[in-house]
Amino acid sequence: MRFALLSIVNLRDVPFISLLIYQTDEQGISNLIGEISKPYDDVIDLLDDLYAYEINELQTDSQVLYRELMSSQYLVIYRREVEGTREIITCNEEMLVELFELDKQDDQPTPVIPTWRMWCIDKLEKVIQILKTKGLKLDDN
Repeated sequence: MRFALLSIVNLRDVPFISLLIYQTDEQGISNLIGEISKPYDDVIDLLDDLYAYEINELQTDSQVLYRELMSSQYLVIYRREVEGTREIITCNEEMLVELFELDKQDDQPTPVIPTWRMWCIDKLEKVIQILKTKGLKLDDN
């Protein structure tokens, strides 16, 4: 029988799934056979992975995943804390950041406003200040 422990961990504001897969032998001893860490997109991709790895039972500490997997009729158990899943992400943080290029998202240059737009903005702000202080004088004729 195969079972897995699953958590969602945010790494640099990107949700990652951390999946630990265990295989139980005929003596009842469970051995870790796989560790998977990847960005979480949606529950359909997660279900594809669970079926591909032939996981019979899943334990998670995420209420969102629990509800989504229950609605898809997948055998899932909710636990307050799942051991080891968060440590996988923290131990491999540098590798995951480099592999999925999470730093590249932060390095986007700020847009530069052209000088002609700055000139227009400056003139419009002066007009606004004049209108606020002096007001509009209308003729009653």
